[in-house]
Amino acid sequence: MKYVRKINYYETDRMGITHHSNYIRYIEEARCNFMDKMKLPYSKVESEGFMIPVLSVTCDYKYSTTFDDEITIDTKIAKNNGVRIEFEYIITKADGSLVAKLTSSHCFTDKNLRPINLKKVKKDWFELIEKYRINDSKENI
Repeated sequence: MKYVRKINYYETDRMGITHHSNYIRYIEEARCNFMDKMKLPYSKVESEGFMIPVLSVTCDYKYSTTFDDEITIDTKIAKNNGVRIEFEYIITKADGSLVAKLTSSHCFTDKNLRPINLKKVKKDWFELIEKYRINDSKENI
């Protein structure tokens, strides 16, 4: 699923390059957008007593961006077993050049941060996530 945004001036450093830490924020925006489009927004997840904390993030920077560049973040669900979920992100500039490749790994927990298995406690959510994981590889949802 594609998420498009522009680089803001305040996100750049003294050299005029987008500061590397912002890419973590960008993928969070893209992931929230993905969840909203799936009709499973974080607000709903949390209001029902569940959390999806981050376990890890990886980032391979390929090309820099600067103020006012438009970037597209293509977000996909790479893995989902009901306890853990992994997202993949490809960030490109408007001209198609590759900016970065990232992944984020998360787990599903209750409000006390105890791991849960969606297959057992929220099977409909698990099936929805699986639908997007499988279908997104075939078409842009």
